[in-house]
Amino acid sequence: MTNLSSSERNRLDKALRETARSAGIDPAGAELLRFTMNAVYKLPDPKIVLRMAPIEKVDVVRRVAIVAARLAELRLPTARLAPEFPHAIETASWAATAWTYLPQPPGRRLEQVELARPLRALHSLRTLGCALPEWDPIGRAESRLEAAASAQDEELHQLQVWSADQVGIAFNELVDQLRVRGRELRAAATAAEWQLPISVIHGDAHAGNLLADVDGSALLGDLDSISIGPPEWDLVPAAHGVARFGDPAVQYDQFAAEYGFDLLSSPNWPLLRGIREFQLVTSVIAGLSGRPDVASQLAHRLRSLIRDDIDTVWNRYR
Repeated sequence: MTNLSSSERNRLDKALRETARSAGIDPAGAELLRFTMNAVYKLPDPKIVLRMAPIEKVDVVRRVAIVAARLAELRLPTARLAPEFPHAIETASWAATAWTYLPQPPGRRLEQVELARPLRALHSLRTLGCALPEWDPIGRAESRLEAAASAQDEELHQLQVWSADQVGIAFNELVDQLRVRGRELRAAATAAEWQLPISVIHGDAHAGNLLADVDGSALLGDLDSISIGPPEWDLVPAAHGVARFGDPAVQYDQFAAEYGFDLLSSPNWPLLRGIREFQLVTSVIAGLSGRPDVASQLAHRLRSLIRDDIDTVWNRYR
C-alpha cells in the first residue's frame, strides 16, 4: 500500500468517516487497500469494499454504478455492487461506490492470461444499453495536467521543488512539454485506423484490476473507464507490462494467444504505447502532496519519457 504522510492519512480517514455516515454503516476496522486516483477501503461489517473519489468525480461515480448494474444484468464477468448499495454514495466532498467483498485466495496472483476471457466477453458488445462516453484517452490526462498546472501557493511551490530536484526540469517547462505531447497523441489517435471492430471496452484492463470470483474465475473490476472504443486499447497494459515494467514476456504471449490478437505486431502499437505512457505520467501529478513514494516514482518515469528512453524499467505504484 502506498506510503502516506500522517496529514494525508488523516484526510482520508475523515473522508471514510463521512462516507460511512452517509451510507449508514460503521467504518470501524476499515483497511485502506489502495490509494492512487481512488481511495479503496475494505470494511469488515458489512463486508464491502468502498471506492471513494473526490466529489469532482461524482458524474463518473454515478455512471459506474449504472454500468455495474447493467453488466450484472447481462451476466458479464465483472465485479458486483453490494446489493444494499445500488447507487452512488455522496457527501459534500466525496463520492463512492460500495462493492461486494470477495475474499481472494491466499497466495494466488491473478495473471495476465486471465484477462482474456472477460475482455472477449466485453468486446462482444457493440453497446451496453446505457449511456457510455466515447473513448478519449487524452482528455482525462490533459485535465490532470492542467489541474497540476493551476496549483497555487504551497502546492505550486512543492511541485516546483519536486520538478527541479527530482525530474531535473523547471515545472512550467515540464508542463509545456507534456501539453505538446498530449496534442500530438490526440491527433495521431484521431487519424488511426483500428484493426478490431469498435465495441464496449474496459479502458484500464490490467491484471491488477482482476478479482477472483467465489468459483475461482476472473472478474473485471475498476469500471471507471468503460466506454465505446477500439478493443486494442484494452490489450495495451499487458503488452506495456512487458515493454516498460519488465513483466515476463511469456505472460503476454499467453494472453495474446488466449485473446486471439497480438498487439505488439500491430502498426498501432507505438501510438498506443505513447498514449499509455502519457496517461501514466499524468495520472497522479496533481496529487503528489504527502505521497513521497509516488512522487519519486513519477519523477523516474518522467525523466525517461523526456529522454525518449523506451528501455528504462518503471515500477508500479504501491
